[in-house]
Amino acid sequence: MRPSIICCLLLTLNQACWAQELFVEDRACITKAAAKLPKVATIGQSRVVPQPQAQGRHEQDVYHVKVEIDVSVAGQTSTYIFNCIHSGALTVIQPLGMR
Repeated sequence: MRPSIICCLLLTLNQACWAQELFVEDRACITKAAAKLPKVATIGQSRVVPQPQAQGRHEQDVYHVKVEIDVSVAGQTSTYIFNCIHSGALTVIQPLGMR
């Protein structure tokens, strides 16, 4: 991952932490999802949205949330959406699209 992306991601995570405390799983999901963004993307905000069925809670050691990351690519702003399932040391990210 490029250093500029890492820097922007850390700033985004820090800003989100000021508003609310993020779970370790949330940070893992955001970090893994950011790695799947286009290399030329500038990261804006990121957020974790609990899934209705799992409600973003620990259930049977599986954590399931939707990650939304606002990015700017070539002057266009979009929101990339990812499905994230975290269990133990394994985090699986599935791109769901963008809006």
